[in-house]
Amino acid sequence: MCSNSLTDYEFTKAFKHGKFCSVYKANCTVNNRVIVVKKYSLEVDDDAELKRLFAEIQCCRQFNHPNINKILNSFIVDSDVYVLHPYMCFGTCELLLKTTFCNGFPETLIALIFKDVLAALLYIHSNDFVHGSVRALHILLDGNKAVLSNFHESRSFIKHGKKKPVLHGISHEKHLNWAAPEVLDQNIHGYTEKSDIYSVGITACELANGIQPYFETQPTLMYTEKIRGNVPSLLDRSTYTMLLDDQGKIPFENATTRRTYDIYSQRVLSDDFHQFVEICLNRNAENRWSAKKLMTHAFFKQCRHASITDYIKKCRSELDTNSIMDDNDDDVGIIASLDGHAQECREDIEWSF
Repeated sequence: MCSNSLTDYEFTKAFKHGKFCSVYKANCTVNNRVIVVKKYSLEVDDDAELKRLFAEIQCCRQFNHPNINKILNSFIVDSDVYVLHPYMCFGTCELLLKTTFCNGFPETLIALIFKDVLAALLYIHSNDFVHGSVRALHILLDGNKAVLSNFHESRSFIKHGKKKPVLHGISHEKHLNWAAPEVLDQNIHGYTEKSDIYSVGITACELANGIQPYFETQPTLMYTEKIRGNVPSLLDRSTYTMLLDDQGKIPFENATTRRTYDIYSQRVLSDDFHQFVEICLNRNAENRWSAKKLMTHAFFKQCRHASITDYIKKCRSELDTNSIMDDNDDDVGIIASLDGHAQECREDIEWSF
């Protein structure tokens, strides 16, 4: 158990300083545990942010699952809220896309990640919640597993002791690229937990292609495309031509785009992976599989003799030995080589979530 006293924590590194939130790496001197500390200011003039923060803390306190980023403790000191999380030594999947897997994760690693993410979603959905913002930025990795983080956008079907059939309300603007069309519709029909499954499909394309979905696309056009059922695809030898313009050329061609195009045109992603994504991105929410059923998909057969640790080890020569922080979001992005931070990774694995 982590204490409520700031004197019991040794802050070793600052990852982010923000008006509302600052993020630190720290050692808990009581149990010699490496943790992440998020410090939120109560003096910020943004009631919506504070409301989301306390809703997230309340939500996460109800969850106890190995693939959900746990809140170890939270407490208030003066005008600041301190929220403590386990230290995930490889940080977010989005950061790994920027630093290591620039043209996408290996397919088997994606399968391993989504095996854990779907386990988390199954638990969340069985507790009558919707996560609301599944994306690469909110998936954290250590040497052993993937965990789902950030519950700012989560919503419960339970209200005043009764279960609602559908949910209403829209995600924060910065998460709309991953949102399901029925969420964007904002009509009386609402949406269900199947909206998270759609986000899984978008995130699968994000991890495989190394490209943020609908990047720089106007919100109105993005919404129109989703309503029509036009969604991102896995880019490989069978689909790479969709990158070409009407003249069959690479738009804005340069050395980087040519190299990326060549990678897509030569690689082969499995039919099972393509089918998995198609199921998740079905325009009709009722036709999307549940998290429980998706976990039985043939796409996950490749996980039987593989582990996240193995695939991270394969790329350790590419990993920076210095920790790196993504300054654009509240989530912690830490990259540590297995050589440089092996002990920290072992501690992560041994911790009881």
